Amino acid sequence: MGGTRQRLLVDSHTHVLPSRAASAAFLRGLGLDEPPGDGDVPELLRLSAACGVARTMIVPWLPAQPMVEQKVAAGADREVAVRAVLDEWSALNGWATSAVRSAPDALMCIVGLDPILATADELRAEVSLRLAEGAVGLKVAPRFLGVRPDDPAMEIVWQLATEFGVPVLSECGTAGYEEGVVFGAPGHFREVLRSYPDVVIQLAHLGVGAEDDVAGLTAEFPNLHTDTSLRLSPPEVGGLADDELVALLRRIGVDQVLFGTNYPLVEQATYADRLRSLPLTDTELARIGTDNAVRVWKVPPPPDA
Repeated sequence: MGGTRQRLLVDSHTHVLPSRAASAAFLRGLGLDEPPGDGDVPELLRLSAACGVARTMIVPWLPAQPMVEQKVAAGADREVAVRAVLDEWSALNGWATSAVRSAPDALMCIVGLDPILATADELRAEVSLRLAEGAVGLKVAPRFLGVRPDDPAMEIVWQLATEFGVPVLSECGTAGYEEGVVFGAPGHFREVLRSYPDVVIQLAHLGVGAEDDVAGLTAEFPNLHTDTSLRLSPPEVGGLADDELVALLRRIGVDQVLFGTNYPLVEQATYADRLRSLPLTDTELARIGTDNAVRVWKVPPPPDA
């Protein structure tokens, strides 16, 4: 069992950025403190090697609409502001694919999208380009888009995922919203899952605040998965106790949960150690830690898997 417990993991959800400055700006944009480290690729590769994470997903994401509003408030023309933010996001997507090409055995990435600011033609061009460069899927965040996943404006995302045969990672949960529509609630994905049964969807954060809804959906839809990003913190800092966490993972289904961290918001090593320490069976650990990610994202397994 010792060998299995030390098996290499695949981290399916991080926000690695090009530099410490970019990482700090990203976290400030979310109202968070600056990262304890650099949050860039060189640091990630060092930390991953030390804690036994064989492959890591880069999620190139920006709070694009708030960024546009900040530029407009500062006096920019709205169309100019939108183009500047979309160009910045496209550059970030391009940086991510370049990072993967620099370390193809250790990194993978997806394509961040905003179907509200960008036109369908712009989205198709961006997706086509970045997938050709090596990205393995798409990313959306309903909470920051201001629309539900089943909104007609989001249809292009699911169409592109179908057209290119790639999964979609989405922000998901009900915690942290102010009054109003909870755009990322798990239930809002039901019609998408019914309409697009061939599109594999990964909901972030175990659907924080609505975990039972995620469990209901995974039981109904085999194309639905979720990840542990931001959810493996120790109990002393607000995380679930071991027995509660294991019960939740089993209720959702260990074949449909992927290990993820959200580094640099949290320490990758802390999450890797927590997953390995949970009272899961060796098979359950293998599926959550590695096997599901290999299957969902169609990447080679780590050498010990």
